[in-house]
Amino acid sequence: MTTKAFRVLEFIRRHSSNFSSTNCLLALYYALVRSVIEYGSVVWSPYTAVDICRIDRVRNSFMRFAGHRLNIPHSPHDYGPISQALRLDSLSVRRDNFGITFIQGLIEGRVDAPRLLGELSFRIPSNTRLQSNFYILTNKSNFSRNSPLLRMMHNANNNIDY
Repeated sequence: MTTKAFRVLEFIRRHSSNFSSTNCLLALYYALVRSVIEYGSVVWSPYTAVDICRIDRVRNSFMRFAGHRLNIPHSPHDYGPISQALRLDSLSVRRDNFGITFIQGLIEGRVDAPRLLGELSFRIPSNTRLQSNFYILTNKSNFSRNSPLLRMMHNANNNIDY
């Protein structure tokens, strides 16, 4: 996935050498690069540091290119100013938001998956101070802890605003 994203990003670099429009560069990034990285992110979301770094390298490579192309002042390896100027969210935040949106759609009936809805463990609070909506069992392995549905329920518990 990251190899394909880097190939597409290199294609954009080669063919957009005369571009100076922020909107044009962002449209190319959103349509050609970020769509590759985020495809299936509701089901597959990396949890190891190695995989997260691989995906973030693609975003950082685009920001380095965009910062140079659009003359956005920044210090080396500091992508914060570029990210703010382009209003780019981090990819891990976007993956978490996709999961929360999926859970919302499942609960509200926009996603037709009764088997998945049956696997949600709703917490019926006996205490009104408890803010978590889902009951999550403790897991013995990282593999089961990071299964898609458990990961989405955990993210939804941490993001009370949904």
